[in-house]
Amino acid sequence: MNIKISGLLIAASVLAGCAGPNPYIAPVEERSLAPVAPPPAGTVLPAEPVEGITITPVYDAPSFTPPDTANIESAPVQQPAVEQPMPQVQQGSNSAVVALLGDAQQASGRGDFANAESQVERALRIAPRDPQIYLQLAAVKRQQGEYLQAEQVALRGIALASGLPDYKRRLWRELALIRTQAGDFAGATQAEAEAERF
Repeated sequence: MNIKISGLLIAASVLAGCAGPNPYIAPVEERSLAPVAPPPAGTVLPAEPVEGITITPVYDAPSFTPPDTANIESAPVQQPAVEQPMPQVQQGSNSAVVALLGDAQQASGRGDFANAESQVERALRIAPRDPQIYLQLAAVKRQQGEYLQAEQVALRGIALASGLPDYKRRLWRELALIRTQAGDFAGATQAEAEAERF
């Protein structure tokens, strides 16, 4: 008998809970107002005034005026380094490396830099001390606009190219091109001077 009463009490409390007010309120969207278009980008919106709070701007609103080009002295313009084609693969290397670098050159020529980078990185896993792989990887990174990574790769290749003056020269020239495209003209000039030593 007690079990039946307990079951009835539980069922009654569940039903009472369902019959009570719903704690979850459904969201209501106000559609009677006309939609408001957001302000154009760059628009400064005033803060809504709140009683007891004073808003003081930290700085005046910026004003943009074109520079007066009549009074600007002409500064010497740094000549950009000459664009180099993708480095040619040396045939004396591991045949798998040569094939991968050849595929990377073709992908790079099509503008498929992600595939080119993938091929070069596969070659790097096969021959991690081959400076021609670093030369090609630096070129691919440069073409993708990843100048910091490209510079680091080129510097690593330079470090590995000891005793290989041709690769040192080519890597320094690639580094000059990377720095020129990154806007580091002083660094590009220094790299070009290093290339001339080999």
